[in-house]
Amino acid sequence: MGRERDLPPCDGVPVTDMGDAILIPGLVDAHCHLEWGLMGGLVPDAGFGDWLGAFIHRTAGVTPADREAGAHWAAIVALRNGTTTICDSGPGGFAAAAAAATGLRAIVHLEVFGRESGAAAREKVMHHGEALLRARDDAGPLVQVGVSPHSPYTVGPALWGEVLADPILGSGSVASHVAESPDEVLLLEEGVGPLVDTITSVGRDPASWPGGGPGVVSRLAAAGALRKGLIAAHCVQVGADDAGVLAEHGVRVAHCPHSNARLSCGDAPVEALEAVGIPVGLGTDSPASAGAYDLRDEARWAAEARARRGVSPVAADMLAMSTIGSARVVGLGREIGSLVPGKRADIVAVQPAEDAPVDADPALAVLDPRARVVASWVDGRQVLSADGPVLADTGSVNAAAREARARIM
Repeated sequence: MGRERDLPPCDGVPVTDMGDAILIPGLVDAHCHLEWGLMGGLVPDAGFGDWLGAFIHRTAGVTPADREAGAHWAAIVALRNGTTTICDSGPGGFAAAAAAATGLRAIVHLEVFGRESGAAAREKVMHHGEALLRARDDAGPLVQVGVSPHSPYTVGPALWGEVLADPILGSGSVASHVAESPDEVLLLEEGVGPLVDTITSVGRDPASWPGGGPGVVSRLAAAGALRKGLIAAHCVQVGADDAGVLAEHGVRVAHCPHSNARLSCGDAPVEALEAVGIPVGLGTDSPASAGAYDLRDEARWAAEARARRGVSPVAADMLAMSTIGSARVVGLGREIGSLVPGKRADIVAVQPAEDAPVDADPALAVLDPRARVVASWVDGRQVLSADGPVLADTGSVNAAAREARARIM
């Protein structure tokens, strides 16, 4: 960000006058679930294990068509809130088509669940590999498709290892939920607690990760489940030695402070992660556990969490976490996340609040909840104007979402 007078000459280049709007790099959502976009307000806040049980019960009747409608609606919400890139995880991969239709850049991870080993694990991996190839065929030029072993408590080490070793599934982006809650630690260390009750209540056995030291990270490392480029969402329950282990394995972290707070997961030790060189970006999770795909709001939650840890939040740092920080987390730091020559033109225009001082800190003005996103460009193409999304059929998407929400209710 800077002043117009400091820009180099742009002779012969079309110029659009955005008035006193502030131009920022497009926001990058490092962890979200678009398929659950219509679940806002339907699952009450609780401790993580109990919340997950309520979520599983509440979503049991949600059809793939409903999740598809939710993904398309969520993509438009994210776009309106200034997001230009999403890093999604979902069971159906519907975010790929939703992002392409809206004009978003995206990395979409197909989720894998299970405790299979041996031939059964290889058969499941083959099935998911075929689904991933189909999704890649259907993805637009700005959409990548990867895989997500959902979490250590829903995926066993044998299946996780088969996913990483597979030449199809393991060849692209990999994401997972890691060390999210105290309930996860209790399950893996002692085999008890609310998360165990939730998993067994649906007729399944919790995954077991023997070996390693205490906590989640050491067990994943001992099993060879950590790999360079892994996008690890949450990482709240990370001990003093775990940050070094994550850094050693080249893991990147998606920080979701709103969801962490609502589900009593705790505050992620962001400063300890950053201190050892781990890229940290911001994710919105989903309306089932957080807000509605609004990274500027997530940045404000991150500032509050940082203040609770005794660190004075700086607006520029919070904005950077949702732009270049998240871009590095999702593996696109050389292409997007900052407005510099040579990068892709992912740009968002934010109209400051009417009473914002002319000489105000631009980052603080952007994060002001009264500021409005008025335009966005992805790869140089305008995808959002003051009138709304440019590419998406908003009317049809909203109608489908209303019908799906009525069925879910």
